Amino acid sequence: MHIQSDKIKINIMPEQGRVTVTNGQTTWKMEEEFSPYIQLVTGEKVLFLEFEKIQYSQFQSGVGEGVLCHYSGCAHRALQGFTFTTKIMIEESTGEILFELWPENDVEKNIDIIQWPQGFKLEGKNAKSYTVIPMMYGCMIPNNWPHAIEGITGNIFYERSGYMPWFGQVREGNGYIAIAETAYDAGYVLNHNGGGPTYIAPMWRSSMDKISYRRIMRYCFFEQCDYVTMAKYYRDDVKARGELITLEEKIIKNPLLKQMQGTPVIHTDIYDHREPGCSIYDKDNPENNDKVTGFERRLEQLEALKKQGVDKAYIHLDGWGKRGYDNLHPDVFPPCEQAGGTKGMKKLADRLKEMEYIFAIHDQYRDYYYDAETYRPEEAIQDKNGNIPEETIWAGGPQAYLCTQLAPKYVRRNFKWFEKNAIFLQGAYLDVFSCMELDECYHPEHKMTREACATKRGECLEYVRYLGKIVSSEECVGWAIKHLDLVHHSPIALTVELDGWNYSGPAIGIPIPLFTLVYHDCVVVPWFIQKGAWGIPAGQDGFLYGMLNGGTGYLSIEPCAKELEKNQKICELNEKLFGTEMVSHTFLDDSYQKQKAVYSNGIEVEVDFEKDTYQINRK
Repeated sequence: MHIQSDKIKINIMPEQGRVTVTNGQTTWKMEEEFSPYIQLVTGEKVLFLEFEKIQYSQFQSGVGEGVLCHYSGCAHRALQGFTFTTKIMIEESTGEILFELWPENDVEKNIDIIQWPQGFKLEGKNAKSYTVIPMMYGCMIPNNWPHAIEGITGNIFYERSGYMPWFGQVREGNGYIAIAETAYDAGYVLNHNGGGPTYIAPMWRSSMDKISYRRIMRYCFFEQCDYVTMAKYYRDDVKARGELITLEEKIIKNPLLKQMQGTPVIHTDIYDHREPGCSIYDKDNPENNDKVTGFERRLEQLEALKKQGVDKAYIHLDGWGKRGYDNLHPDVFPPCEQAGGTKGMKKLADRLKEMEYIFAIHDQYRDYYYDAETYRPEEAIQDKNGNIPEETIWAGGPQAYLCTQLAPKYVRRNFKWFEKNAIFLQGAYLDVFSCMELDECYHPEHKMTREACATKRGECLEYVRYLGKIVSSEECVGWAIKHLDLVHHSPIALTVELDGWNYSGPAIGIPIPLFTLVYHDCVVVPWFIQKGAWGIPAGQDGFLYGMLNGGTGYLSIEPCAKELEKNQKICELNEKLFGTEMVSHTFLDDSYQKQKAVYSNGIEVEVDFEKDTYQINRK
């Protein structure tokens, strides 16, 4: 069955669910080795072809033409009664191909994921054929990459596996981008054995135990493209939906944000306490489980830093609560008494205001500790079986998760405490909201889909902005960027397990700045400016990544002269690149060590990771 527009032709084989796409002189065929399937909660896979009745028909609408395919009559016990329809359509005006799937008679509690449509066969076992994934900072997998790649954290969009909900492939300069229009319950299937080739395809997750709604994946094919083309195409897509909110626009709402231009981030803490019930408790060295640094001492260090010539800074304070970092949330008041209590924290805040340093706190509204004063099991997230998921990883010990539907109430409650006690805050970091997977909750009083979770997390972040404070969270997850002024990390996907502050090793594929190409002018990103730093490939310098990406720098509270010098350089460049768009990025040789980024104001930044050098030019 054939359909076409002025720009593209498709041959559809409805029985197999496969298509062949011809774009100019290039043809893309779906991989015959793989077939669309439904994966049950038991892990068993049922192929689309196992449905007994498959009916298809061609259609024409006001915007394009395509093929509908209806599936029914599956003999598998878990899918009896389940019927669904797929649609493949060319949109005439854009030449884009839309792949849509929706249930007509859904089943509950049996389906885990649906993999459809199939992935395209990526031919050419060389570096000119590659796969592009917005995995953390961004990842390019050459088709001949010698190492096996399975992806990370379940290959789910809107977390570390995919900061942005898209992927793409290039073959000898021709390629495509695939964008998930319905992204909150989406991800991808990835397969790359050592030496390639790479197979990637969309994956749809159940929502509240059902497929629930129409799922849409949109493909655009290019005759000439690279990863920059894809990033810019996605940027335009975000802009067209009104969701590309730049720093310039955010400054209109909160002029304080302008002060982040060329400003280093100083990440420090007050109280590090670890409960015996947590997995990071140090049994062999119990003295490591309870460390306090007073508010007064931190103030002395910051005043000394000011005298060293650090005229402006953003101070992020961890562990200020009554039992320290990652303890007792959301009931963290009063501030740590051993460190000086409310009076000490207020003195620190007042003095930092005089010094023109921005004062911000770490805060948390997901981890819900059992020994929190107001803990209520009925407010915790429940899974589909009515159980309360829990963990014991973090310092505060056993915990559940606060349902995000309820989180805004606690945010408002806690910030009223600061107001009542006249502690002047200029920023707040709501931990893990822009990092951890979006949650579902089955509690009958506050049921929550993943999309509803994102909405409520966004509401919490926007309340911080409403109060006139700089809004920050953990990483560069796409749904949250419109709500954020600052993210604390843009780590590179590495082959090692992300384990606290021990995260440095070989990169997954070739790191490419996909996030920066899309969002540089929308959010501030600080970088660790040392070799072997957290989130940086082994042997490479975070300072050079920060320079290349036009970020600001992390600065120690007691830096050495060399660190101060590097901090000054990265902040000077950020002063010039703040709020600008990264318009292009290129590798200058086949080693991938020499790279160049060009920004919208004409500044070009070249780095050489092999020689540890950089150069700044202006067109």
